Amino acid sequence: MKRGTSGLCGVLAIDKPAGITSHDVVDRVRRITGERRVGHAGTLDPMATGLMLVGVGAATRLSNYLTGHDKAYSARIVFGVATDTDDAEGRIVTQFSSSAPGEGLAVLGGLDPQQTLSSLVGKAKQLPPAYSAIKKNGVTAYKAAREGKALELEARDVEIFDAQFAGSGTMSVDLDDGQDGRFVAELPYWDVLLHVSKGTYIRSIARDLGQSLGCGAYLGALRRTAIAGYTLDSAITLESFAELVSHGQAIPWCDPTDLLGFPRLDLNDEQVCDVKNGRELKGGYDADVQLVSCVAGGRLLAVYSCSAGRLKPATVIPGGVAGA
Repeated sequence: MKRGTSGLCGVLAIDKPAGITSHDVVDRVRRITGERRVGHAGTLDPMATGLMLVGVGAATRLSNYLTGHDKAYSARIVFGVATDTDDAEGRIVTQFSSSAPGEGLAVLGGLDPQQTLSSLVGKAKQLPPAYSAIKKNGVTAYKAAREGKALELEARDVEIFDAQFAGSGTMSVDLDDGQDGRFVAELPYWDVLLHVSKGTYIRSIARDLGQSLGCGAYLGALRRTAIAGYTLDSAITLESFAELVSHGQAIPWCDPTDLLGFPRLDLNDEQVCDVKNGRELKGGYDADVQLVSCVAGGRLLAVYSCSAGRLKPATVIPGGVAGA
C-alpha cells in the first residue's frame, strides 16, 4: 500500500461542529484514517454546523459530481444590525438600534414573516459576501477584505426553492451607544428553514433581507440539514468516526449511487472487467440520460457517460467506492 493511503474508499456524512473550518474537518479525517486523499464537497463557515460530505481515498474523485446538489439549512436571521461579514462573527458596520428602540426595527411589527420569506422564493442574482472564498484574478475575497481591499464581486445566479418561517424571538447583542459607550440591546430574530441551489450564500440572504426592510440584518446561526436527500439523521460526528476506526468497526459510508442520483447499472462479470479497464459498454438508455453509475459487489466502480447508445468511461475507480 502506498504511503499516505489507508485502503479506505467512501463518502462520509459528517456533522461539523461550530468553531472549526471545513479544512479542519478534512485534516481530522486524514489524521483519523491515515489517508492523505480526503476532500469535502461543500464549504461550511466556521460558525456554521451540520452536514458535510467528505470523500476518503479514491472517492475524492466524485467531488465534482457532488458539489452541484441543492442544500437545506436552518438559519437564524438577526435584525437591527449589519456586519462586514454578514454574520455574527463580523464587525458591526451599521446598527439601527440605539439605547432607545430604533424606528428602523418598527417595520418588523407590521410584517407577516411567512409572506415576507415566501417573496424570496425563486431565481435571483445574488451578490456574495465580501468575506467569502470566491477568487477573482487569483485573489481570494476574504483575504482581500481583511486587508481593506474588498474585491468587486459579481452577482451570481442562485435559486431559493423554499423559505419557511420557523419561529421568532429576541436575543441580547452588545452594541455601541454612539458616545464611546456600550449597551446591551434585545434584537429580534427569525428562525427560518431554507432550501437553496448550489452556490447560494445564506449570509447574503440575511443581509439582503435586512437591506430590503431598511433595518439591517445578519446571519446569527446556521446549520446545514440536508444535501442530496441525505439528512443529519445519516451524519456522524468526528468523535464517533474516530472511535469506529480505532476499534475496527464498520464505517457508515453513504451510498454513492444515492448521492450521485444517476441511473444505476448493475454490472455482470464481463462488464466489470471492461469497466476496470476503462472500456466502452453497450447501453440502451434514453437520449436524456447523460451519466450512469456502474455498480458491482456493493461498490461503485465508475461513472459512465451516455452517447449515441454507448457508454463511455467518465470516472473509473477500479477498487470501487464502498456503500453502493
